[in-house]
Amino acid sequence: MIGYHVPQTNTPEFYALNILRTVLFQGESSRMYQRLVDKDQIALDVSSYVQPSFDPTLAIIVAQPKQGVDPANCEKAIYEELEKAKSAQISDQELEKAKNIRLVEFYHQMRTINGRANTIGTYEIYFGDYARLFDAAKNYSAVTKEDVQRVAQKYFGANNRTVATLLRKMRRRQNNEKPQKRREAVLRTGRGTFDCGSELPRNIEVAAS
Repeated sequence: MIGYHVPQTNTPEFYALNILRTVLFQGESSRMYQRLVDKDQIALDVSSYVQPSFDPTLAIIVAQPKQGVDPANCEKAIYEELEKAKSAQISDQELEKAKNIRLVEFYHQMRTINGRANTIGTYEIYFGDYARLFDAAKNYSAVTKEDVQRVAQKYFGANNRTVATLLRKMRRRQNNEKPQKRREAVLRTGRGTFDCGSELPRNIEVAAS
């Protein structure tokens, strides 16, 4: 799990960040899925999400390595794909496809009463005005390849991330009983590496340097 520090929901960069995550993570044709799951075959799945927030938050990347695969291999592949997004602009086809995916999701959610209520509430609470939802399509359409590359360079750097690796190890019980599996968490930030032992802390607040 990799967390990159990103701005609060009502930032003007919200739409460009969503387009970037769509290109990288949305569906089996996304860059990350194609690289980790199809090409390298080192992961069962890779995804990303950002929770709505009043304050600066995290863009979370989650990858599940295949059995026997070192998690570091998945991590390395993710960084390489992020570097590609930072060093070169996405294609026109990728940009158009990502916009279409986001707009289809937006309009599909607005088809139901529950979806409309959630969308109105989200924009009223996190964007400050429910009326801003009527500009969503226009704001997605306005995103350029330059915008996507800029937010990739700005927020997805090595000094702006926190990494947590959940490892499964074998531990023998006393009196030569059967081995028992346990999970160990390792947390890495710009400030160093922390072994969390067999228990995952419920709340982790670490500021990357």
